[in-house]
Amino acid sequence: MAAAGKDNDLTEDVYWIISDLIGELSSVPFPDATERLEALSSNANLAPWYPTIVSELHRQTSKRREADFRHCDVKEIVEVLDNRSPANAADLAVLVVNVIEDLSRQIRDGNTSDWRQYWNVDPHNHPTGPKPEDACRDALLSDLRGYVERLGIDAQPEGRYAEDKRADIRVNFGNFNVPIEIKKSCHRNLWTAIKDQLIAKYSRDPGAEGYGIYLVFWFGDTEKYRPIPGSNLKPQNAEELKSGLLDTLTEGERRKISVCVIDVSKPQN
Repeated sequence: MAAAGKDNDLTEDVYWIISDLIGELSSVPFPDATERLEALSSNANLAPWYPTIVSELHRQTSKRREADFRHCDVKEIVEVLDNRSPANAADLAVLVVNVIEDLSRQIRDGNTSDWRQYWNVDPHNHPTGPKPEDACRDALLSDLRGYVERLGIDAQPEGRYAEDKRADIRVNFGNFNVPIEIKKSCHRNLWTAIKDQLIAKYSRDPGAEGYGIYLVFWFGDTEKYRPIPGSNLKPQNAEELKSGLLDTLTEGERRKISVCVIDVSKPQN
């Protein structure tokens, strides 16, 4: 009798033998194994094993990142601490997160009301509604470039990744990069895109080494928000949203995936 979820013409023995072979392939921390698993995932003849292949592909890319990781030497550490060249994707991610946090404080508390650039406004410059996501991305990217380009770091919109998927921003330095996936706080995929997009499609890029940044613009209209997964609670401010998003990650994912929430809500009168 075939195991549940498998085609009827498959015996359990055949199913588990092939599953074991997929597992063995995923234990090899080399690029060739990654390419083979990616090819297997698109093979229609292996449809019964698709969930297994996808799961093992994620596990194999994690092993590759660990195998490829190298510690910085003293010179590289000093350069990063002096706000100069990052030595790997981890350094680049930390640097970019720090810049975004600085920008976030400026947007929220600066005397030029930069939060307003994320809103459509009427002829009297009064906000009428949030701008589209791409427009918000472009406004942030313009400010981000002002910080990172002087360090020789490139930041581009619509960064291309595996299977022709595109992250909202791709930050590059040398042979490594960090993808940034952006959502507005009212987006229907707010709670799932961090795993379904950033982790599953972008951070697995060899140059990203598993690192990525999930960035959300908080607009403050809590009536439109979906409850935090596993509860009936809705976030009431940017910090609660950030905490809720971090809770959706495993401990291992939190070591490499950063969450940034920028408060662009209209100030309370």
